Amino acid sequence: MTDAVVSRDETLDVLCEDKLQIIQKKRGYRFSIDPILLANFITLKKHERLLDIGSGCGILPIYLSKKGYMNEMHGVEIQQDLYEISLRNTIINDCRNVNFIHGDITALAHRFKRSPFHIVISNPPYTKKKTGRKSPHPSRFVARYETFLNLSDLITVSSSLLFKKGRFYVIYPSRRLGELIAIARSNNLELKRLRPVYPRVGEAANLFLAEFIKEGGGEVKIEQPLYIYDNSRYTDEIKEYYILPD
Repeated sequence: MTDAVVSRDETLDVLCEDKLQIIQKKRGYRFSIDPILLANFITLKKHERLLDIGSGCGILPIYLSKKGYMNEMHGVEIQQDLYEISLRNTIINDCRNVNFIHGDITALAHRFKRSPFHIVISNPPYTKKKTGRKSPHPSRFVARYETFLNLSDLITVSSSLLFKKGRFYVIYPSRRLGELIAIARSNNLELKRLRPVYPRVGEAANLFLAEFIKEGGGEVKIEQPLYIYDNSRYTDEIKEYYILPD
């Protein structure tokens, strides 16, 4: 692991028993536990190529690489500052199989269609542009609100970049499940697996993890609930997510 040079307006977050280092801005977008949940939900076979749409600081592909996946992985990020940080995070974590690209995925789609992906993943903005409480920081606003990429555009471009029987993985708010399924089906993506995410036992699910298959069948597997906290501490399953191989 390469030593990181961190600016005054940045932090170096050390995770997974010092095996994962992530540079982030002190103010602005900072990743939560959500991409870690998504990374542990996906299935990735040895030969498969992966694309992360809205890769932010690079946490998803970098985490997967540190878990031992040596697949060819790409991330696309529209925000220049986050893209530049993702490049640095790739270097300090020595993830040579991970590549990041700066740009708008809808504008770059024609470039990727020449070589489709087996897997497309996304931890997208959760809130429609004109709803919800506004974030005062531009970077957070773009990451949280459908500023440049709404749900329909995300699903459309993801489907277009997948091989037939390719898989799309997403983590998303429970309140928008019906909307997601409807848009996905209209783009030839059929729900295959669904796992509801609960903050604690006895509380309502606030998120879900979903796997869609391009031109897949109609059977759906509803997996056991995923609980984040046991009182104020992470559950045993969540604790395991922060253990990486030597």
